[in-house]
Amino acid sequence: MKTKLQMLMFFSLITISAFSQFQYSTSVANEHFHDLNITPLTQSTDYIVSGNFFDVTMQTEEPFLKRVDQNGTVIWIRKYNNPSFAHARAFDIIAFGDFIVMTGSIDVAGTKRVFIAKFLAANGAFFGAEFYSIVSPNFNSRGLKIKFTESDANGDGIPDSGFVVAGFFSDCYNVNINCPNNNIGFVLRTDFNLTMMWNTEIDTNNIFNTLEVDFANDVTETNDGFFITGSVTGNIPGTSIPQQGTLAHKLDFMGNLVWDNSYIFSNTSEVSVDAYFDQSTNEIFMLANYSNVHYFGVTVLDNTTGTINLAKSWYASDASPAGSLDKYGFRIMESFGNPANLIITGYDRDENYVAADGSSQFGQSNVFVYEFLKATGSQVGISYQYLTPHVEPTTDEFNFWNTQMPLVYYPDISFDYPNPAGSSYYYHVGYRTALSATYTEAELYKTTTVNLRNQCENLILQLMPNPLTVTPIPVFSGPTPTIQNSFPLNQINVPFTITSCDPSLSTDEEIEGKMGMYPNPADDIVYFTATNLKNYTVTDALGRTISQGVFTNEASINVNSLNQGVYLVNVIDGSGKMQTFKLLKK
Repeated sequence: MKTKLQMLMFFSLITISAFSQFQYSTSVANEHFHDLNITPLTQSTDYIVSGNFFDVTMQTEEPFLKRVDQNGTVIWIRKYNNPSFAHARAFDIIAFGDFIVMTGSIDVAGTKRVFIAKFLAANGAFFGAEFYSIVSPNFNSRGLKIKFTESDANGDGIPDSGFVVAGFFSDCYNVNINCPNNNIGFVLRTDFNLTMMWNTEIDTNNIFNTLEVDFANDVTETNDGFFITGSVTGNIPGTSIPQQGTLAHKLDFMGNLVWDNSYIFSNTSEVSVDAYFDQSTNEIFMLANYSNVHYFGVTVLDNTTGTINLAKSWYASDASPAGSLDKYGFRIMESFGNPANLIITGYDRDENYVAADGSSQFGQSNVFVYEFLKATGSQVGISYQYLTPHVEPTTDEFNFWNTQMPLVYYPDISFDYPNPAGSSYYYHVGYRTALSATYTEAELYKTTTVNLRNQCENLILQLMPNPLTVTPIPVFSGPTPTIQNSFPLNQINVPFTITSCDPSLSTDEEIEGKMGMYPNPADDIVYFTATNLKNYTVTDALGRTISQGVFTNEASINVNSLNQGVYLVNVIDGSGKMQTFKLLKK
């Protein structure tokens, strides 16, 4: 159950909630939100959400961009199409300077081609686009992930600003892991004007042709090259039975192979999906998913040699024997709360729960946030899963849950925003489809690094690390020819509606109205105009925890020991709702 926001009131009052978390969803009439990605703008505190609008049958799609400010206010939504080419579909975006850059695929004369398109960040206006034929126009190709880079792409010692795209090309028009001949990963490097500089294919020698799962799905730049994640075809150890294994592949800045340490962990499907490069230790922390254990894991590799550090590598399992399964990681990043920790965010495959109103709900693709120690994988603090009703549309080839876990595609669902003036934040994107709804909405979350909990319904996660073992898979890569062509996109403004997940509230201002804090500025003690308060956390302007505690009989906090300055006070009540106050200490 949700409450619709009155847009004029929302825009006039939103500045009051600038320091609070939020959880809002956006709906567009007669459109499914799908393939959602999120990325920050480099010259603003705003961010961009991208994806595709689908009709109710999931047969017709159009890419869209949505600009949102740090308070959850949607500034604009635009969608794009081309009257000559069908099935334009966005899979990822990156923002740099004045531009938003998108990759995906578009149907050109009956064949899907990877494309890169540029848009103006100010208003989403189309700026220019190129599509690329990998090897030849006979192959279908998709770009799954795009990154900005300033690396030297041609060896002349001069940085080359541009983009690098990971994806795959195939004999098959639709995604087919049993494609009779070819599924082959690729990494495409362009300059800032989208002119191709090099293209490298990534493949295995699969002689059985009963499974083809050679896909590149992400790129992580290190200090001396690109680390590529995805999946490759290998054999179950001791057999000739092919299976989907984990890609761990390093290229230099000119697309040449540096090392490969791809592997098989289990006897079922597995895939690497993202990585974090730790420059201080020269290590790569690779995020992977394993269907045999129904969870994610982290593999730690030496950036120079590719050697796997098994002592620091692990996979997760639920600490409770009765815990739910099928939680898969999508994004890995360093914790702003502590540089010794990492954050993994992902989606749960399915979750049954009872909502606050007593109704039984079912949620797919529910966001979870997990914080752990780099050194051991051990959980740090309390991790949460955010609960929303949703069922993934079933007819799409990139449905996350066509099988137990996504086999190919893992969009960027989270990013971190450092805020030197106050608490740092994590932003996430998910989905909501009410039981009575026809179309899927986009759910946006903003949480602090101090408290990973969302505003509305959630559950607590308790996971534990387990030892990892690996069996190598031989993988090769090399240059492959590419042809490029320009094409235009039409742009259309899209009307939308904003809603809140809390049925008792209309705006964050009403949350603020239920509780106050006084005096402010304060010298010794601050009081709160509410009852049934549970606990509090006080953080400084750098997001560091200064004090925390549990409320007893009196709703007050002694701040006498705090130095003069500005602080944020996070207060959680008995129902689990959190409110943040800005405190000026005298």
